[in-house]
Amino acid sequence: MILFEFYQFIVSKKVLEQKYPGGLEYFKKDIPNGTYVEDGHLASARFLKLEDINEFVDLVARKGLHFHRQEFYSNDFSVFTAVGPWWPCEWLSFNTMICALKEH
Repeated sequence: MILFEFYQFIVSKKVLEQKYPGGLEYFKKDIPNGTYVEDGHLASARFLKLEDINEFVDLVARKGLHFHRQEFYSNDFSVFTAVGPWWPCEWLSFNTMICALKEH
């Protein structure tokens, strides 16, 4: 079995417009790797390394999004891996994705 080894940062576009300096436009500019994606309600960026997602979480926290480092949670955004979210998130639904070789 191979777990996807990336980190998905997910935030509501409404939260960005309310709390992030410059809103969605500046959030997009702050993503360092060009992985921005969105749908009608959510904005997202992907990171390959733990160090990179941690740096991005620290950046958005400095910009005004809620993140409690010691208790390790946010009311404003979530971070997902292939095994699920880093903390419980009542405002999102998700499906976990893994890859496994079929046995013949």
